[in-house]
Amino acid sequence: MAPYMKRYAIRLTIFMLAYMVILIGGLSYHRSGDPAQWTSIALAMVTALPICGVFWTMYRLLIECDDEYQRMLFVKQMLGATGATLVITTVWSFLKTYEVTAIGPQWVAVIWFAMLGLAGPFVRWRV
Repeated sequence: MAPYMKRYAIRLTIFMLAYMVILIGGLSYHRSGDPAQWTSIALAMVTALPICGVFWTMYRLLIECDDEYQRMLFVKQMLGATGATLVITTVWSFLKTYEVTAIGPQWVAVIWFAMLGLAGPFVRWRV
């Protein structure tokens, strides 16, 4: 494994483990009583930080990748995920506008990560 991929894997593992610990702990605390609104806001912000770290980790991968071809494939994968996410959320938003559905997308980052996973094989298949 290339050194930049090792660093990416380590960073990704750290942020995802932190996310799981914070999410489980935060939800347990939040559901155990009736916390003040500022506490709920703080828990939400702290829970979001590791996901922000995942996006930073992807950015660092693009910066540190010394193989231009692999970098281009990853950029294409990210663009495909972004485009697919925009399509899904746009259609969903119009369904909400025309009152076909009551709510719109609430976890856009989750949709994006799913599309990132689906875009990878397509990007590499087309090369």
